[in-house]
Amino acid sequence: MSAVGHSRTALSGQIALRELGTLGGAISQAKAVNRLGHVVGTSRDGQGRTRAFVWKNGAGIVDLSPFTGVNTSANDINEAGDIVGGGDTGFGDFHAYLLSEGTSFDLGTLGGIDSEALALNRSGQVAGHSRVRGGSTRHAFFLPEPGRMTDLGTLGGATSIAHDLNDRGEVVGFAETGTGHAHAVLWTATRGPRDLGTLGGPVSMGLAINNRSEVVGGSGHAFLWTERAGIVDLGTLGGATSCANDVNDAGCIVGVSQTAETDRRGQPATRAFLRTPDGRMLDLGTLGGEHSSAAAIAEEVDGTLLIVGHSHDDSARVRAVLWMVRLASAATPGVPKPGPAGP
Repeated sequence: MSAVGHSRTALSGQIALRELGTLGGAISQAKAVNRLGHVVGTSRDGQGRTRAFVWKNGAGIVDLSPFTGVNTSANDINEAGDIVGGGDTGFGDFHAYLLSEGTSFDLGTLGGIDSEALALNRSGQVAGHSRVRGGSTRHAFFLPEPGRMTDLGTLGGATSIAHDLNDRGEVVGFAETGTGHAHAVLWTATRGPRDLGTLGGPVSMGLAINNRSEVVGGSGHAFLWTERAGIVDLGTLGGATSCANDVNDAGCIVGVSQTAETDRRGQPATRAFLRTPDGRMLDLGTLGGEHSSAAAIAEEVDGTLLIVGHSHDDSARVRAVLWMVRLASAATPGVPKPGPAGP
């Protein structure tokens, strides 16, 4: 469970990479990080179970145990330290939960047997997905306040998933259209579900939204959607595909991209990336392996960006990681200024 540090200087800045360990099992993946550097995610434990964890500097990685059942997940954490995810209830169901000040609250479902919370905002509002009553269909939900889970519906198809929300309560994810294709969607109180389109193919997915209502996701390539410009292709790190997983309020975007290189199996190597607001796409590197992916980014603190995700190490083991990035220039307001490498 020890943390391993890696650091390097890239053309666009300085990067420190820290392994966060596991709960005793073979795999861990970080899902979210707040400004305090508190990280949540999932890890296998010594018994092979999938468990929710929180990692804090000094305390290390700790099993959250939000429910009494076997498998749990932790998908987001806000600035107050509230955490959301899903877990076995001990009664054969898997339910979304909110963990606040040490107490876990079962958020229920849309009438079906399972649900999972994927995101929450500063106010404690929650978004995710749930099976609906009487079938296997899964719909996006928004929980504006405890006890009031709202079905966000679809774009005419069967399924929808809510992946993120901002402090205004605007929710993004994907929803199936009447033709059965998944499209990125923005749900707002004033306009309801809004199809954000694609980059020309049949499918797209909205994965994150910031407080400027900027949406990122994937449609073959990573994209950025804004009210002014619509959906814009962000390109790749030289490979065929990419996906943007998160965006902060400064407009810094993180995700994963194929590169022009191949791994030992002959498959495209993938790398976590950071895209700055001036359009630079920075390869964040790995723990020594051939693959990595960035899941989330916090707001800048003292010139440093905190980014989490997972990476293969030199033995191809998958480990949760924390990147600390100080950029080489600050041409765009809100982008961190130059400075020494993070701790």
